Amino acid sequence: MNGPVGGTGCSRWEAMAMQAQDRVADRYELTYAVGHGGMGEVWAGFDEKLDRPVAIKFLRRLSIPEGERENAVERFMREARVTARLDHPGVPSVHDVGIQGDDIYIVMQLVPGMLLSDLVAERGWLSVPWAAAIGAQICSVLATAHAASLVHRDLKPQNLMVTPTGSVKVLDFGVAALLGPADVPRLTATGHTLGTPTYMAPEQALNSTVGPKADLYALGCVLFELLTGNPPYRADNPLGMLHRHMNDPVPLVTDHRAGVPDALVQLVVRMLAKDPQHRPGSAAEVYEILMPLGAVESDLAADLAMTVADGQRVDPTMPYRYPFGPLPPQAPLAPTKIDVVRPRSAPEVIHVPSLDELAEVEERAWELAEEERFTQAAELLETALRPIRKAHGAVKQPRILELRVNLANLYVLAGAFRQALPEFQRLIPDLAERPVPDQELIWQCRQQAAVCQAELGEATAALSELEAVFVEEERVMPPGSPELVALRQQIAMLAAGMGDVSGARRRLQGLLDDVSASSGAQSPAAEEIEMLLVRLDRLDGGVPGVKGHHEIR
Repeated sequence: MNGPVGGTGCSRWEAMAMQAQDRVADRYELTYAVGHGGMGEVWAGFDEKLDRPVAIKFLRRLSIPEGERENAVERFMREARVTARLDHPGVPSVHDVGIQGDDIYIVMQLVPGMLLSDLVAERGWLSVPWAAAIGAQICSVLATAHAASLVHRDLKPQNLMVTPTGSVKVLDFGVAALLGPADVPRLTATGHTLGTPTYMAPEQALNSTVGPKADLYALGCVLFELLTGNPPYRADNPLGMLHRHMNDPVPLVTDHRAGVPDALVQLVVRMLAKDPQHRPGSAAEVYEILMPLGAVESDLAADLAMTVADGQRVDPTMPYRYPFGPLPPQAPLAPTKIDVVRPRSAPEVIHVPSLDELAEVEERAWELAEEERFTQAAELLETALRPIRKAHGAVKQPRILELRVNLANLYVLAGAFRQALPEFQRLIPDLAERPVPDQELIWQCRQQAAVCQAELGEATAALSELEAVFVEEERVMPPGSPELVALRQQIAMLAAGMGDVSGARRRLQGLLDDVSASSGAQSPAAEEIEMLLVRLDRLDGGVPGVKGHHEIR
């Protein structure tokens, strides 16, 4: 069977505006409907120019409530950009994006195979080699995504596909695209958590900063389901499910099934740790454990393989029977003689752009940023700054420092936290050396660096830095200043995401008391904090003795 590339399941739906043989952009012919979601549709189609089958994912803007339309469109477009940035065989290729009437569409690789959710529903638990091979291939994708500062945030069997060749595709990076640092306060304020409760890490349930280890938790849930036929926790409603993720003991695979290697059982336990710091260090580390367990002999593999409806054989262990290195390289290759012995040449002439040239580049970069082409804008600024870095001393000139701050912020907007972090870390001492340091700008850079650390899974370092910034700001800013309020809220939610829910509740309660005293209990800031306290109480079941069970006014 051919599967969608967008994570929407097949179901019945009302008559749609599009139908088979319709043409999109005078190039793509729709062939059959694949799936339907609340806001869009996925169609199989055919690219007439390149003579190849494609999947076309539509977002139907008119079907979205007007107040939510802009958000949904932004998420959809970022999904296209994020997926297009990932160069990995386990991620469907993005070919095109555009507008058709009132709909926005993404043209992607049409992936044959079956969703992992359908595979589990059909077979129950899977053999250990199958489960390990599927998990290893998912880790391969996650390692590449995390290296690009991207966190999937909605990993689940419905977003994973096994192809007839045995390879695994990870679908739907839409949530990864949406949750950048600029979005977190708004999403937290509305009480919405993006993701799926059955596979959601405790820190994600709290709307805290979510790093790569949230994906490892979700993969732990998926592995548990592959090995036992059921997810690790069950509940009657989403809130109950989130409560169980946060509070119930980690279940053991061996309580549901015998014969699973202890190394795999203990790996799943580590991946399901409540505290992100107790989970494996990276997707690459999990891959190294799973990969040997997914390799089987060819004759055994033939017994493990299954036939899907169209007669194709599905066997996720197949890639491990061939030379296959899905992880990104861990270290640069050793230099060859040709790399080391180079012919002498004339000294490199470095053209350092003038201030007028830099102004033109900056203007173009902001034009690109206005169109949300943040990656391209950052690349443009980086290219302009590169010869200045080579010329050394000039990097601390006021105009160059300003461009470096803009570059670092563009990296954050692009979700390139791994590039942004060292940029901010270099900026902080350089800004401090100015004759009259801009202390507020230095604090902003330190906060942004902490955000990058949290996004990259370095939550402890991020929390320590934010607390240090708060101590310094508190000395010079009025207690009710918006900067301090936002920083205290950020610290509390980061602490909650690290497992200190009671400490986070105390911080937020103190913040609520201060904000209510200075701005009033009905102020937007106070109501936002109350909403966060309600969420903590509900997820944690409430704590006696604390001003508990707050009501949203």
